[in-house]
Amino acid sequence: AGKTTFMNVLCGKATYGQMGGSIRINGQVANMATLKSVMGFVPQDDIVHQELTVREQIQFSARLRGRVELSEGRIERITEDVLNVMQIDHVQNSIVGGVEQRGISGGQRKRVNIGLELAAEPTLLFLDEPTSGLDSTSSLSVCSSLKKMCQLGMTSIMVIHQPRYSLFTLFDDVLLLGKGGKTVYLGPSSEAKPYFESLGFEMPANENPADWFMDVISGEVPNAQIPDFRPELLFDFWQSREALERRSETLAGGRLGRQRSASRLLSQCEERAMLMQRLDEAWEYIDVNRDGVLQADELRRLLAHCSSISPQEEILRELTERMAGQGAKEVTKGQFLNYLCSLSADVAEDQTLARLDAQGVTGTDRLFAWARSKSGRRKQSAKSRAIVVDVAPSGDLEAAAGEVRSSECLQRQTPGFLRQLQILTLRRLVQWWRMNRQRAIFLAALALGGVILAVIDRFIVSSTPLWDAMSFLNLHTALALMLAIFCLQVFGNDQPVFWRESASGINVLAYFESRLLVNSMDVIIQTFLFAAVYYIIRQPGVQFWYFLLPFGCTAYAASGWGYLISTLVPPRHGPFIVSLVIFIICGLLGNPSTLSHFLVGGAMEVFISAVSITRWSVQMSFSEAVYDLHPQPSGVQQYMYNMDKDVFFKRDWGFGTWWTAAAALAITGTALRIGSALGLRLMNRDKQV
Repeated sequence: AGKTTFMNVLCGKATYGQMGGSIRINGQVANMATLKSVMGFVPQDDIVHQELTVREQIQFSARLRGRVELSEGRIERITEDVLNVMQIDHVQNSIVGGVEQRGISGGQRKRVNIGLELAAEPTLLFLDEPTSGLDSTSSLSVCSSLKKMCQLGMTSIMVIHQPRYSLFTLFDDVLLLGKGGKTVYLGPSSEAKPYFESLGFEMPANENPADWFMDVISGEVPNAQIPDFRPELLFDFWQSREALERRSETLAGGRLGRQRSASRLLSQCEERAMLMQRLDEAWEYIDVNRDGVLQADELRRLLAHCSSISPQEEILRELTERMAGQGAKEVTKGQFLNYLCSLSADVAEDQTLARLDAQGVTGTDRLFAWARSKSGRRKQSAKSRAIVVDVAPSGDLEAAAGEVRSSECLQRQTPGFLRQLQILTLRRLVQWWRMNRQRAIFLAALALGGVILAVIDRFIVSSTPLWDAMSFLNLHTALALMLAIFCLQVFGNDQPVFWRESASGINVLAYFESRLLVNSMDVIIQTFLFAAVYYIIRQPGVQFWYFLLPFGCTAYAASGWGYLISTLVPPRHGPFIVSLVIFIICGLLGNPSTLSHFLVGGAMEVFISAVSITRWSVQMSFSEAVYDLHPQPSGVQQYMYNMDKDVFFKRDWGFGTWWTAAAALAITGTALRIGSALGLRLMNRDKQV
């Protein structure tokens, strides 16, 4: 029917087609692109940072997207509120995780996905099927959390698929779409069923009304009043009703408005089910020794954590008996959950009082029965609405609820480039520290490569001279290949996260620079390790720092190729393309035997000098070896030596062979980084809106 497409049009994200019509906010035509600072969008997929904890996710989102004047104290309070509202405070210090590293559950991950947007204090929140993949209780919990935010003035619009009716009636207004995206019904959720029944449809007993609506829209339900009923007639029925309402309003002088009935509150049974689920999720954090029961020491730690006071033995014994019965020394999971859930009722399921009642001392059995019979019959004391008519302005939603403002006021000033760079760098450092295991594996592979090359050059092919350009070529090519592949993950692994953050208004250049800055530490460490391992075994006869600098220039240029390719091609193609590119520009175009044919002037020499890394890095190492070692070769080595000198001492731009090569590689690496920044900004533009 086009539910997601319709939402994407409202958000301005439907760049894959031609959008038409107009969007009005508080009666004024608005451009949704100007409302990014007060608008949130929750994608259907759970796009979160796998290496961060739940609390860190929310906290960094609040810092990046909140108002620029927010203090750290206010950010902490926002984080606490989101954790509590989304009911994920008990897992706030858990790593979210992903496919390779298991973290929180799927339902908790879904709530974190929503919490990222709530942390930005949006005035308008769009959600694309936020309950997909969740069970009925988890779906109810998510919608209940959103309803609480709406009561503070936030407008919530979501696409939802096949909800149960108890969840369906939590919404204030619903839009039902038929084939082709045309409107079948738009109005209060509680009036949808009477509307379809007024058209002649009859709902069978024990049928889920939400599913029945879909059957009616698809033409699966017959109509006793219209024998030749077709689903397309529903569009005409709704247009006729709309026309009748407009005509009635005109005759009344515009004083009539659509009468909206308040959405219902959660029943006590539903609240109990949600509380039971949350306590069940938190049990693993309460049952420390994982034996399935709660002992006195575990109960003491729990109470001390909640109250900051260590309870006395008498209190522990009495509480245990209240939950599990007289003389009990431990509490089972079921007893613990039942007791705590019953505390929200009028009378708790207290085993001590139940025992006294059985002895005729009290009359709590009658109270228990009365409390249970009362469940589900509480009066709705507040008329809350899940979608408010007047959009709240930016700022504290509590103070702004219900206040009508123009669309120009629906904007806020968010942190600028420097502040975002600081926050993003800190976030990346946290992620960097938690990837030590992967880093250790890569460093081990890099060190092994250096050992193998050094052993070959010194012990196996012992006739290799210390100044040999081919050994430098192999070294620099190996380092360039490994570093370029490693740098693919900088922008390739988190593409969906970047697209989401870019669409929400995060500065792309700040994101780019923060990633480059942190990844530079890995590049420096890996380059130093590779060069040091080779240097120790090979003993090349030159000072280490002069031996290291060509490797550093190679790393700077090779990492640039990794960054660039990661922003231009899908991650699954990155390693193959990087391997091919490095093999050509380093192994082939930097070979001394082929360079003599390329460096003859003209366009070919300009091209080789612009793209080949080893054309310059080998020149740096070779010239330093010649300067320090003063070689005097003979025979075949004399021929090789003269050929290498003719190639690498041919161009120096007027300020020395070594410095010319260093400047060329610095220019190459910088140009590749500029290209990477442009690729990050310009590629996949349709996913960054």
